[in-house]
Amino acid sequence: MVTLLKKENMKHLVYVCLFISAIFAYSCSDELLDVSPSSRIAKEVIFENPEGAQIALNGIYRALFANGWSDSWSAENPGMMATTLVKDLQGEDHLMQGQGNGWFYYDYAFWTDGDYTTTSGRQYAQWNFYYTVIAQANYVIAEEEKMLTFGVTGKNVIAQAYALRGLAYTALYEWFCQGNYAANSDKPGVPIYTEPTTTTSPSQPRGTVEQVFIRINADFEKSVELFEAAAGVKQAHPSHLDVYATYLLWARVALIQENWPDAGKYAEAALDKAQLKRVASLTELGNFNNCRVADVLWGFEVIVSQSGPYGPYLSHMDPEGGYGSACLQSIDAWLWNNIPDTDARKKTWWGWTNPETESSDSFVQVKFRFSSLATSLGDLIYLRAEEALLIAAEALCRQDLYSDARELLLELGENRDSNYAVRLAAFTDDKTYKTNTHGALTTLMDEILFQRRVELWSEGLGRAFDLRRLNLGYNRDYIESNHTAMLSMDPGDVNFVTLIPQKEFDSNDFFTVADQNPR
Repeated sequence: MVTLLKKENMKHLVYVCLFISAIFAYSCSDELLDVSPSSRIAKEVIFENPEGAQIALNGIYRALFANGWSDSWSAENPGMMATTLVKDLQGEDHLMQGQGNGWFYYDYAFWTDGDYTTTSGRQYAQWNFYYTVIAQANYVIAEEEKMLTFGVTGKNVIAQAYALRGLAYTALYEWFCQGNYAANSDKPGVPIYTEPTTTTSPSQPRGTVEQVFIRINADFEKSVELFEAAAGVKQAHPSHLDVYATYLLWARVALIQENWPDAGKYAEAALDKAQLKRVASLTELGNFNNCRVADVLWGFEVIVSQSGPYGPYLSHMDPEGGYGSACLQSIDAWLWNNIPDTDARKKTWWGWTNPETESSDSFVQVKFRFSSLATSLGDLIYLRAEEALLIAAEALCRQDLYSDARELLLELGENRDSNYAVRLAAFTDDKTYKTNTHGALTTLMDEILFQRRVELWSEGLGRAFDLRRLNLGYNRDYIESNHTAMLSMDPGDVNFVTLIPQKEFDSNDFFTVADQNPR
């Protein structure tokens, strides 16, 4: 959004950052995430000390799961969680049983292209959201020299800002760049901004995917360096990024780049967090609405004033939620049928009985639910140790270290499936995998990827993350399919890539018609 803002009477962006902080002010009991009540605090005041800079960062953290980001249709734009839901629905493992109120069904059915000309559509909302995160992070990073004079607390603040920027550029790649990385590193990327932006700031061209990843890796590297230099400063709140969460975000990037040694190294580093539970029980995880569960590396604590029955992520997921009740979110029949009956996730995360009609549906998700329907309350979990464990297992398998990969899979599987040791023994030591996503599972890599589909259903960057990086397509129209939008996607299908909003073409001096993503 940097270029979108620059020609629209934009004031100094630090005011934008603080304005968002004011609108989305936290009121946690421990006040760790309280933000300034003023939207007109001078830059010199807010960056007078690390505590002030953290206030600016808290505005970003709140924005990550706030609704809005477009001129209308706020209900389908809950910040980063919109990425999770859209990118999962763009795959074959997650479906909507009908159009309901319309929210997200157009993403599931790939009907959103016509919205790119508006400032209400998916295209503008995601471009606007992630570039706003980048713009605000840049204002914090610009104060790095001063913050470093405050010792470890200043380093910790700047480390968070670099990690947030790396996360935002990773998401922009997932939305607006062609995958997979190996075949498309020279294809168009997204504009890169690393400096604070004012009304006179120049536009930037798209560049290449490779340039985007150079920026992402540099940001995560710098973040880790600063976090480690500030090792005495603990994660003050589960909504704050720390070095371990950053390592897991970086491990995802290494997976995209097929850098298996680094993917494994960063995933293992994430798992080194003291008192982190590597695999939480399903009882502990409950309905994924408590970001203080022992396996959580990063989540968003939500209080009553920040939630509601319409708009937040859980309102779309909970089968008794505001929008969720109008359109049930469900698992693909093939995937559900291939989960063994001895696997507790099959009964714990799926299968819902309507309390009004007493009718049951095995496919309806109950993994994500409000902690309180009365108050529409529930935290959001974004990074879990189990994802790090699965990345580490894949990295080992890719390097032919099959025995080690099996140990990690067993660590997860034996906590989910009472018969998992027998199941795991049936897979051959092989790093190849089926290109038919509804094909029979035979290799160890098949099983690793299957466990990702089950364990991480509607988490993180969604199913499209794996489809893109693995260069996979799918067919929803199979015998006994329960999908309501029957379609097929080819590997590398251009429809996985979102159109760039027209607003950017109107304001970016570099953009021409040729810069639009193909259709």
